Amino acid sequence: MECIETGFGPVQKYGSGAVNVVFAHGSGIGMNHEFMQSVVAAMVSKDFTVYLFNFGYMQQIQLTGTKRPPPAVAKLELELLALLNELALPDPLIIGGKSLGGRVASLIVEQTNALGWFALGYPFHPQRKPETLRVEHLLTSHKPGLIVQGTRDALGCYDEVLGYKLPAHIDLCWLSDVDHSFKPFKASPYSQIQAIERSVLDIELWARCTLKCRDT
Repeated sequence: MECIETGFGPVQKYGSGAVNVVFAHGSGIGMNHEFMQSVVAAMVSKDFTVYLFNFGYMQQIQLTGTKRPPPAVAKLELELLALLNELALPDPLIIGGKSLGGRVASLIVEQTNALGWFALGYPFHPQRKPETLRVEHLLTSHKPGLIVQGTRDALGCYDEVLGYKLPAHIDLCWLSDVDHSFKPFKASPYSQIQAIERSVLDIELWARCTLKCRDT
């Protein structure tokens, strides 16, 4: 692991694969959380170079020890755009994240040189508020996307998401009987680490297909 100092705080670089990935954390976990590190380990084994960072609010949480909610998503969009501009990573590049991080990536991808975006557990709506949807920008997007979702995700379960009629260039991969954190229910064939490994395999296949389609 290499630590890169930027104007937005430290960025951790893992691996030396052919495809660059900027991977943003979820709302309540930072880049050093076990989930994030497990994803990174699996991605490095699949020939990705992965960059992790903490949004500003997460840096403050870790500095003060005081939990706080994320700021408005528009602020996070600006932070991620600024970080991408400073890193200036070469093609091929994909951006994505866990939950909130994936949502932010989906909101800014059209403004970047990334060939596409992914989300591990997309937050289609807040918990217990299925009427408050976060899909409008997805319906008008153009760049390829991948969402890996548990069928029993409380922020967008199987039956709900199928009703959203997402465009064909956003691929959906389902993890049976898995929740928003990729933790399995009793009926699931996966452990959490198996769900993570399965999701990274989905990302690998999607990235390979996306690159091939772009180059033909």
